[in-house]
Amino acid sequence: MYYKGNKSTIFITKDRELNNTPIVFLHGFLGSSKSWKNIRNKINYPSLAIDIPGHGKSSFNNLSSTYYFKDFSNELYLALSDLDIKKIHLCGYSLGARLALAFSSIYPKMVSTLLLESGTVGLNDKEEKEERLSKDLNKSTRIKENLNEFVKDWEKLDFFSKQKVRNNDDFLSQREIRLTHDKFQLSKSLEVFSLGNMPYMMNNYTKLSFPVIIINGKDDIKFIKEGRVMLNANKNSNQYIINNAGHNVHLENPELYIDTISTFFKEDITFT
Repeated sequence: MYYKGNKSTIFITKDRELNNTPIVFLHGFLGSSKSWKNIRNKINYPSLAIDIPGHGKSSFNNLSSTYYFKDFSNELYLALSDLDIKKIHLCGYSLGARLALAFSSIYPKMVSTLLLESGTVGLNDKEEKEERLSKDLNKSTRIKENLNEFVKDWEKLDFFSKQKVRNNDDFLSQREIRLTHDKFQLSKSLEVFSLGNMPYMMNNYTKLSFPVIIINGKDDIKFIKEGRVMLNANKNSNQYIINNAGHNVHLENPELYIDTISTFFKEDITFT
C-alpha cells in the first residue's frame, strides 16, 4: 500500500491483519522492506515494513526539494494514522534506527517500544558533521554515475565483510535489492539522510520514557561503543550484544536476533 505525502510517497507492506500494537520495521541504507522478510516470516506477530524514501517503492515527490528527518517522521506518522494505528513497536536498523529515533522523539506517544539495531544519536561536533556530509555527497555522486560499482565497493566495507560467509542466501537477496533501486532516488536519500544532516539527538534520547532495546553485533566495535553511550544515557534502555554478527545483526545471525526480541516481547509475541 502507498501513502502519498506532501514531500514523499511511502510504500508499506503488512503480512497479516494488524493488532493494537504492530511492529514497524525500518531498513538500513540500500535495503528495502524486503530486507526484513526472513525475520517477519519467523515472527508470528502482526508487522509492517516500510520502504524509506529513495528505496524500493518509496520515493521523493520532487528530487529538487528539501527534505529533512522530521519530514519522514511526519509523513510516516500520517501514514500510520491513515491505517488507524495508534501504538507501535518501532524497530530500525542502521539508517532505519536513526530514523526510528527521530520519529520516537517527535511522536513518543505512538511508540510502545523502540528497538535500535546498530543505531546512534548522531554527531555533535560541527566539523565531524561537515566532514561526514562531504563524504556522503561524494558517494551520492558515485551512485548516480554507476550504482553497480558503488554496491560492489559498499559490500567490501569492514561493516559488511562477513555477511556473505555467515548468511550467503540472505546476502545474495540483499545484493539483488541493492541493485534494483532507482539511482537518482537513492542518491537523494543518501544526501538528505546523511549522518551529517542528522540532528544530534542525545537530549531527546535521554527523555524517552518507554523501553529501548539496543542491539549490536559483537564484531561491530564502533557501534557497541555507541550503544553503550546510549545505554548509560537512558535508564529505560537495555543493550544486547549478539555473537557471530557485525553491523547487520538480523542478517548475519537471525536466530539470535529473533531470540533477543522474543525474550523482550515474551508476553506479546509468539514465534514459529
